[in-house]
Amino acid sequence: MKTLKTIFILFVVACAAISCTKTITPVLPDNGTQLVIEGVVSDTTGPYHVNISKTVNFYADNVDPSVSGATVTITDVTSGITDNLSETSAGVYTTHTIVGAYGHLYRMTAFVNGKTYTATSTMPQLVKIDSVSFDYSDKKQIRPVAWYQDPAQFTNYYKYSLTVNDVRLKRFSTFEDRLSNGRYIRDKADVDTMEIKNHNVVKFSLVGIDVGAYTFLSEAADVAYNNSSLAAPATPVSNISGGCVGYFSAQTVSSATGTASY
Repeated sequence: MKTLKTIFILFVVACAAISCTKTITPVLPDNGTQLVIEGVVSDTTGPYHVNISKTVNFYADNVDPSVSGATVTITDVTSGITDNLSETSAGVYTTHTIVGAYGHLYRMTAFVNGKTYTATSTMPQLVKIDSVSFDYSDKKQIRPVAWYQDPAQFTNYYKYSLTVNDVRLKRFSTFEDRLSNGRYIRDKADVDTMEIKNHNVVKFSLVGIDVGAYTFLSEAADVAYNNSSLAAPATPVSNISGGCVGYFSAQTVSSATGTASY
């Protein structure tokens, strides 16, 4: 879903491109709020978290979008274990006992303001990243490159996540092995101009996800980073039922670190 803030930013960018000089405050529609749920179970050491919030109007001041008072559970359907999450800070719900395991099916249930939201996700087998290198063809946009072996026996979906000098970048990208199943992969991550500079230390995380999480994340990335028009596209397809924005993912994480140097 393209937020009102994204629409406003694109408006400013388009205006700058044609040398506008007049300050304009566009009248943006108030489409109300939507519930946002983001939850993860992984093969890394827990606890894991489910974040619940609401979207806010672009011009809203001093609005806390966090949603408190929800009842959240995560069930390892494969082993039959249910974890009742605790709200450890406003809108953040934390596990106690669930452990991520390859091939296990997980179900998240959130009861929020009288309505139930559910999602399931299966944790894929771990795919390890071998190393990270860098593409210096454009030194204003140094792009990290992941090297890893894609397994031939599965259809694999990935999220690329980057940390630069211990600061996680908000931008991410996704990859599906549909055209490269079973091959040795050399793939660049998407970054913004000057986001990575010479001598920066970059950690490249190869996150294995299932098709439900991939569908939402790939569509969300297209909306956030690849849409050049002012027309709002369709809402990314969530794998959470009940009518909300967001996703639930049982995922694996493998990381490699390198230093940009040219």
